[in-house]
Amino acid sequence: MNEELGEKPVTGTQSIDRACDLLIRVINSEDPQTLSELVAATGLAKGTTSRILSALERSGLLARSTVGGFEAGPVLNQFAVRGGAYTALIGSLTPAMERIADITHETVSLAVTGHNGIDNIAQVEGSYLLGSRNWVGESVPSHCSAAGKVLIAFGGATVPSTLAPRTTETITDFGLLDQHIRKAREVGYAVIRNELEQGLIAVAIPVLGANGKAIAALSVSGPAERITPGDELHIAQLMRRELNQVQGLQQEGAA
Repeated sequence: MNEELGEKPVTGTQSIDRACDLLIRVINSEDPQTLSELVAATGLAKGTTSRILSALERSGLLARSTVGGFEAGPVLNQFAVRGGAYTALIGSLTPAMERIADITHETVSLAVTGHNGIDNIAQVEGSYLLGSRNWVGESVPSHCSAAGKVLIAFGGATVPSTLAPRTTETITDFGLLDQHIRKAREVGYAVIRNELEQGLIAVAIPVLGANGKAIAALSVSGPAERITPGDELHIAQLMRRELNQVQGLQQEGAA
C-alpha cells in the first residue's frame, strides 16, 4: 500500500531497516541505482524512498551519480580507502611522489575525498625554501582545490552544495565550476590559481581505481612566481608518466 493510499506510519527501527536496505542495494550494485529502480526492488512508496535517499545523501553515505541514479557517497568512499588501505595507497604512490618532487622541486600531495571536502593524507616536500605549507591532515573545500576539482571530474567526489569564497578568485558560481570540471575531464587534469589561497597554484591528476573512478588525486603546488600557466600541462604530463610507471610496476609484480 503506498503513501497516497494511506501507508501506515513506521517505527524508528523500521525506518532504519529501510534505510539500511536501500544503502546496501546501492553499494552492492555495479551501476548507479535510480529512484524508480529502488522503488521497484524494495516495494516502498516513492515518497518514502525519496526521503530516505535524500537523508542518506545529506549524510554523505550516498551521492548522485553524474550519469543519474545513486551511488556510494564520499563518506563510504573515504572509509573504503581508510586505515590499512590508506597506508597501502600512500606506500604505493610515495616513489612517484618523490620523483615528481625531485624533478619539479615543488611540493607534491596526495588527497582523498572526505566528508567535508578533500582530505590531504600524504605530502613530499620540494627543495625550494619558499614552498607550499604542509597540508597533511587538513581538509579543504573541493571547489577551490585542484585535487577536489579532479576528483569531482572523475567520479570520486560530488559538487558541494555551497561554494563559499576563500579568496577573491574562488569560484562561487555553479555554472563556472561546471565548466572547470568539464575541462578537467577533457584534458585529464585540474588547476587552481589563487582560488584556495592568494598566490597558491596547484595542478592535480586523478588516481583511478579498478572501476575507472578516482580514488585519490596527486597534485603539485607552489607559488605563482614559479608555476606559470605554461607549466601546467608539463606538470600534469610528468605526474601521469610517473603514476603510470609505478602502477605498471605494481601490475608486473602482481602477475
